[in-house]
Amino acid sequence: MGENIMLDLSGRVAVITGGSGALGLAVAKELNGLGAHVILLGRSFDNLSEASSQIDSTSGSSSFYSCDVSNEDSLAQTAKKIYAVHPAVDILVTCAASPAAGGKFEESSLDEWRSLLATDLDGVYLACRIFGKSMIEKSYGRIVNLTSFHNIATYPYRSGYNAAKSGVEGLSRALAVEWGHYGVTVNTVAPGPILTPRTEFFLSQDEANLDGMLSRTPNIRVGKIEDVSATIAFLVSSEAKHINGQQIVIDGGWTKNAWWGNQTELD
Repeated sequence: MGENIMLDLSGRVAVITGGSGALGLAVAKELNGLGAHVILLGRSFDNLSEASSQIDSTSGSSSFYSCDVSNEDSLAQTAKKIYAVHPAVDILVTCAASPAAGGKFEESSLDEWRSLLATDLDGVYLACRIFGKSMIEKSYGRIVNLTSFHNIATYPYRSGYNAAKSGVEGLSRALAVEWGHYGVTVNTVAPGPILTPRTEFFLSQDEANLDGMLSRTPNIRVGKIEDVSATIAFLVSSEAKHINGQQIVIDGGWTKNAWWGNQTELD
């Protein structure tokens, strides 16, 4: 960020979908620490309650609502409850994700395909449309949608996930063009290998998995959740007012590496 940049989100209201997940909660903590009132959305009331209890309210405040972001009525009714308390939403970060992300394409079913896209793509569409309206009316808004490094470089058995995240990137790029003159910026953040519970499970399956990941990554480390949340905090701040329609990849150079050798062996 630089020593001279002091991010301040005091007075801002931020909605975070998937707020009880690892990334969503990390983003909530980051924005809350900068003074924003963070609103966590997710399906499980119990998980949201537990996540909310982990947020330090000394800088900002927080609240949560249980809803299904892939269901238009559910999200619209939740938005009404939010607007009854807050006149407008200033920030939207979409972190909600389907638990299923992989499998052989030829063995997949249409129901599985639709279920994945319902949360990962439809949920983003609905959140942007429903909360974007208040941003347009206020002539101010910051939207950051989570995509993935799989949009750029991928591996087998991620066809549905790639389709959903590529759709999110395309939608975000289009909204940046459409809403920029309203003072609303729309960007995406594409995490590479990040130490989330899903990545930690993958790494625990075989020691070679971590070796392979590090050998491909120029930074020679697996990313931390804080790498993602700090970038999002910058993008939703006033410091990033002229950054619009961009996909920021956070992968330590993983997707830029075309070398067949081992990064850990470089002199």
